[in-house]
Amino acid sequence: MRFGVLGPLAVWTEDGASVPIPEAKVRALLADLLIHEGRPVPADRLIEDLWGRRLPRNPVATLQTRVSQLRRALEAAEPGGRDLVVWQPPGYRLAVSLDAVDAGRFRVLVERARTTEDAQVRKTLLTDALALGRGPAYADVADEEFARSVAVRLDKERITAQGEHALARLDLGEQPSPVDEIGDLVTRHPLCERLRAVYMRALYLAGRQSEALAVYAELRERLADELGVDPGPELAALYERILRQDPGLQATARGSAMVDSRVGPVAAPERVPDSAAGSGAVPDSDSGSGSGPVAFAAAPSVSLGLPVALTPLVGRADAVARVRALMATERLVTLTGPGGVGKTALAVEAARGAPPPVADGLPGVEAVGFVDLVELDRATATPGDVAAAIARELGTVPGAGGELRPLAAALASRRLLLVLDTCEHVVDAVATVAEGLLRAVPGLRILATGREPLAVPGERLWPVPPLPVPSPGSAPEDPMGHAAVELFVERVAATVPGFCLDAGNAAAVATICRRLDGIPLALELAAARVRGLGVAEVAARLDDRFAIVASGRRAGPARHRTLRAMLDWSWDLLSPPEQAALRRLSVTEGDRRLADAIEVAGAVDGDLDAVDALTRLVDRSLVAMTIEPDGPRYRLAESVRAYGLDRMREAGELASRPGLI
Repeated sequence: MRFGVLGPLAVWTEDGASVPIPEAKVRALLADLLIHEGRPVPADRLIEDLWGRRLPRNPVATLQTRVSQLRRALEAAEPGGRDLVVWQPPGYRLAVSLDAVDAGRFRVLVERARTTEDAQVRKTLLTDALALGRGPAYADVADEEFARSVAVRLDKERITAQGEHALARLDLGEQPSPVDEIGDLVTRHPLCERLRAVYMRALYLAGRQSEALAVYAELRERLADELGVDPGPELAALYERILRQDPGLQATARGSAMVDSRVGPVAAPERVPDSAAGSGAVPDSDSGSGSGPVAFAAAPSVSLGLPVALTPLVGRADAVARVRALMATERLVTLTGPGGVGKTALAVEAARGAPPPVADGLPGVEAVGFVDLVELDRATATPGDVAAAIARELGTVPGAGGELRPLAAALASRRLLLVLDTCEHVVDAVATVAEGLLRAVPGLRILATGREPLAVPGERLWPVPPLPVPSPGSAPEDPMGHAAVELFVERVAATVPGFCLDAGNAAAVATICRRLDGIPLALELAAARVRGLGVAEVAARLDDRFAIVASGRRAGPARHRTLRAMLDWSWDLLSPPEQAALRRLSVTEGDRRLADAIEVAGAVDGDLDAVDALTRLVDRSLVAMTIEPDGPRYRLAESVRAYGLDRMREAGELASRPGLI
């Protein structure tokens, strides 16, 4: 089932049939759930959003009635549709992927367009993105308080994409020139400085230099009269370049070499942010500051310690686009997941494409800083130690005694994306610093990685999934098309010249990928053993996986050199009750219902809070939870289960309880 919010609220079945949603409050309920993008919305929040101060006699019962109406409408359209509306304390959520909502697809397409240097590809992607629009966002409920800001933001994103689309056509030299089209956008959104920037460049390239200069002068006069501010420094710099007829302004289909005074040679402008979409809107409060609302770059922002990947990132193109789309709207994004799933690689790739600064909360940074926290001692690390590590990497002076204020002051005027890697062992200290910096530094964005959330207000979680693996029932001769297989084959071929997937090894490769749970690090370690053992032997020996996947890397973090070391790192972060719960959950295969999982996790110690232990194991990415129609299900990845059984043997529990296996 698909949902549309880029226009009047709409729902379609997979075959494109329209799904009627009766009654205005039911439509408003659906809109509210869609706005929260799969996150639970507390019931009291839904009641306030839908009825405000004019509450029905029994608000909770009335909300439940509207939920039932929505479920019936979805079920009537497609079997199983009712299960999309999920009760998840403290409220309800809509269990649909971003792909199922036109706004999610729009952002992914736009983000992909922003990461390509090919103007033709950029134009095609933006054309597809703009085609999703059917009118003002959330048109049915745009005047409602709960939807207003989101609707405005989506409309701003659409205007931005329109400008980018025109710019791509300009770079391609298409006729008729999009100059007048950009001019119309400027007329409708007169305070949007990046639209002005694109318009000035378009006029200049059309041989209309005096008009380009007049566009700047008109904005300068308007801002002075209406707001008492000047245009941002980047727009002023563009004005000076047009005035002196800078040859770097000439466009090509790849984007011309332009110079930004802060970041050196970069490429032609390729995005149109909104400092104030809509006539009369007020620009961002710092639009006249050094950070400025206009940037002219397609190249990455300045990098401070961002690692360079030594191997290609396989199977993560969509994940990179989704994380970048999240970073466009959220100030704190945390990538969570089990050890070895590729959180760091994904974060680095997502951060590498961070665009230069823009205004009004849209994506853009002057620099990307990378701080690996792995060396901090989990037993003694304080917020001051975390702040000092950040200060060292960014080249600022740390505060005495771990004081956060000097670091915040040093960053106060900057637009920075800070990547905090490997947070799980010092999560409390990192959370304290992250929250403090985000409150003190308006231009800061943080992308964190860890095996558990930071649990900071405003945090947006993005669980990094394992790579897709062939299902047990798939044809053994055709496992390609699965990212796990692609990664494994690529890594084997790097050490075994001429290796390729064929009918003779396909089944063994599929088995390896499946039994190693699609975890990239485990697949890479297993691939390193193929040179000495062959694919079939590696697959056959996976019952003793910690011996077979026991080496392969001399460099890199110690926790990433073997499969056991990867799991040891997670194990050592657990409390004794959590360790006991993980051991006990390892005794059987497959999914467990909540009651069964709690019973097993707390099977022995009467003082063990099994619910708390189970929740912590989920938070720490050692137990996977999925929501099914009959409630939550819990399962352990095969490698985690094998590790838990080994720990159970070491504790002497397995021998005394043979019937559990």
